[in-house]
Amino acid sequence: MSLVDGAFQLHNVSTPGKPVTNALPGGQAREVGLGGSDDEEEARTASPSTNSDMTRLFPSVEAASLLVDTYFDRVHWFMLIFHQDEFRQKWPKLYQLSPRQSRQSPHWTGFISTFLMVIAIGLQYAGPHRQQLLDRLGIGQDLKKRILSAIRARLLDIVSLGSLEAVQTCILLGTYYLYHGAPRLAWPVCGCGLRIAQALQLHRKLKPTGTSNFHMQYATRKRCWWAIYEIETFCAVSYGYPHSIRDADCDVDTLHPFANMPAPQSPSSFDKSRTHEPTLRAYKYLMTELSVITKAALAELYRIGPGSKEYTTRPPPSFDLREIAEKVAHFEGRLSLWDMDIQPELRWQNVAHSTNYTSSEEVDEDIGASGPRFENHIFQLQALALMLAYENSIILFYRPLLSYKLINEPEPRNIADPSDSTPLDPLDESLKRCRDAAINISKISSSPLVDLVSETYAAGFVSIHTFTAGVTLGIITSMDPLSSHSGDTKRGLRQIMSIQEKLKSRSIMAEQGLEILQRLTKLVMEKELSVMLDLSKPEKTESNTRRADPSVQKVHNESDSIVTPQHPVIAPGSDDNPTASPAETETGDTSITITDVPFQYMENVAFSGALDDFDQALSAYLPQLHPDEDGFLDASSLPQAQSFPMLEQTWFWGLDNVPSHLGSEDL
Repeated sequence: MSLVDGAFQLHNVSTPGKPVTNALPGGQAREVGLGGSDDEEEARTASPSTNSDMTRLFPSVEAASLLVDTYFDRVHWFMLIFHQDEFRQKWPKLYQLSPRQSRQSPHWTGFISTFLMVIAIGLQYAGPHRQQLLDRLGIGQDLKKRILSAIRARLLDIVSLGSLEAVQTCILLGTYYLYHGAPRLAWPVCGCGLRIAQALQLHRKLKPTGTSNFHMQYATRKRCWWAIYEIETFCAVSYGYPHSIRDADCDVDTLHPFANMPAPQSPSSFDKSRTHEPTLRAYKYLMTELSVITKAALAELYRIGPGSKEYTTRPPPSFDLREIAEKVAHFEGRLSLWDMDIQPELRWQNVAHSTNYTSSEEVDEDIGASGPRFENHIFQLQALALMLAYENSIILFYRPLLSYKLINEPEPRNIADPSDSTPLDPLDESLKRCRDAAINISKISSSPLVDLVSETYAAGFVSIHTFTAGVTLGIITSMDPLSSHSGDTKRGLRQIMSIQEKLKSRSIMAEQGLEILQRLTKLVMEKELSVMLDLSKPEKTESNTRRADPSVQKVHNESDSIVTPQHPVIAPGSDDNPTASPAETETGDTSITITDVPFQYMENVAFSGALDDFDQALSAYLPQLHPDEDGFLDASSLPQAQSFPMLEQTWFWGLDNVPSHLGSEDL
């Protein structure tokens, strides 16, 4: 409306006092009720009635204080969408508002909904000790259900505010559903938050205004934006949902990783030295960087998101396997640079077997925790999350190469040095990289932190990543049940299931993932027994697995080769030029490599057969659609809200018979 105001000012005429253009872009916001714009009375009364209904859900101040403490003990380190001190100072004011104040202020409407979501999530993660305290105050889990129902019923009124608090409410409600088994509901709710955030220009830099609270407000805006970016990427990785954010449209700064550093630039460089003490912002900065890398890989390797290209796990006619392998190496090069940024306190191998609390009961009794002990505990949990995200990214990057194998015999890298046994087969190496990543994830089963993370908001995050690792190990074992690595993969698969067992009381994804992995394991073991007893076939050896096959597909130009750069590839837009390759870093050589030799490739029949086993493991959970008398499918046979959300994660393995939408009840 600045254009309209300017027109009146140009002619020295005052702007009409009462806004009559609230339906135009930039017009004064108004509350819109569920009845639509034609019902003006309902539009005017929607906000007051909404506020009154929601304030009636407030628990006592004592109970609210305990639940706010629980949120910041169990959730804040993982989400980081608030400034803790600011939130703690603000929420008690809700209990001091007069009914007239709470009814008439749209600002308080947004914060009321955000506060209630904090209360509901706090109830979800209140352990036995805290629940006893709440019982004495007359607060039970039924309050959580009533809050979620109220927020869901009034979601349109909340998002119509177009405020930062509305974005925060969408993030909290959406992630609650995301990490508690309703991804089909979580994604559109988080999508509402994304649209509001874009309308508020959260993805854009702000020019300093000179006001005293500018930096605080800008930091909160950035926290909300990068939380949405991370959620959007997580949904794309975990469930194959389209990514809706274009990086070219975003120029907002990332979060400050350290309190005493100037604001970093937009996420285009990933090799800045990390010599400062870690903070909560350092963890979120690293997660943001990883989300940017992963989003680019999804677009270029899986066609998910803006700017995606024609790459699939099944090749189109112009498929170039060499180009795919080069891109895989490119993304792992970026990932290696990202790994170099992690501080020792946030590096998993440094904290895997140390803990500051001996049991979840001890954590539960430390209400409103603070100080070095609690901070170190949080850093340990963050190190676990970073490690899982890193290893899961490895599997994501290399998955497209698992469908193929080379036919021609690989040559030694250095003919003059027979001791140089570095693999030259990038397709075989991709299988090894996926196996190693999944086994690394399985090793967390021996850490005491697994029991402690189950009591936090990251329980669902851990469940999904360990499920991916379990499926990876199951498929790899099924490919060759009698291989020399079979024992390690089966041991890793068992460890993954033990992790799911520990998490299932807190995470429905762990419960459902465990059931699927148990079924897959039974099929793998049956296949191993069948292969073991089938003496009619010769023993499988390395030499007879590469014989020519009529179904061979050659690369367009047989002289082409898969070449991996000897140095990691820098993220687009970076001016940095590293001089050390991943092999020269502390992380070791992790990239696929092949010399300039012609090669032929074919479909990996063993991998396809393993996917069939996985398909069979899922068959019991897939919806059984029954046609009616006219031959149409009966919609009532689709699974409802409590169906298996883990089935949607099977997009990763290219199972064509898993529907994109398993049901519409959640929506």
